Amino acid sequence: TRDLLHLENAANITFQRVLFETCRGTAAVVNGGSNVRFVGCTFRNVGKWAVKAYGGAKHGVVGCDIYQTGQGGVHLEGGDRKTLIPAAHYADNNHIHHTSRWDPVYQQGIALYGVGNRATHNLIDNVPHIAIGFSHNDHVIEYNEIHSSVFQSNDAGAIYTSPPNETWSMRGHRIRYNYLHNIHGFESRGCNGVYLDD
Repeated sequence: TRDLLHLENAANITFQRVLFETCRGTAAVVNGGSNVRFVGCTFRNVGKWAVKAYGGAKHGVVGCDIYQTGQGGVHLEGGDRKTLIPAAHYADNNHIHHTSRWDPVYQQGIALYGVGNRATHNLIDNVPHIAIGFSHNDHVIEYNEIHSSVFQSNDAGAIYTSPPNETWSMRGHRIRYNYLHNIHGFESRGCNGVYLDD
């Protein structure tokens, strides 16, 4: 694998003030397990994403600096859509900027998939497309500051969803108390702050 760190069904592990850098893949991939946290870490100069979490519960990225990634920042996916049991993954108080160097569109600063995950108190800037993308059910996106984003596209938004073939079942999200500014679209031709596409 080209990833730096790969955890399978790990639990109750905290990486604190660790520098993750220089790989072709994603810096940290977490599959299953619970309560794996990255706290006060720096992720930079990676080919794909900083952190990707799939399944499990209560994985978190807190107070981290994330920049110069080839694709996105933090991808949090988990929870059961049939029962709406949340994964409760979280990205809180991170600074995510200058991402998507290799792949400039649809590589979000923060991506939320599944059920019951949250992006809160983050500063996201200088990302060429979507700052926070989400899909499925019951996510919370609040108290984030987003600026200098969505400058590679017009039909897009700083906070964005586009539910393929599932529009009516994808509901329950809370988007509130976010501060969005200096977002103008490609060549300043306009875009959206919060875009519920399709």
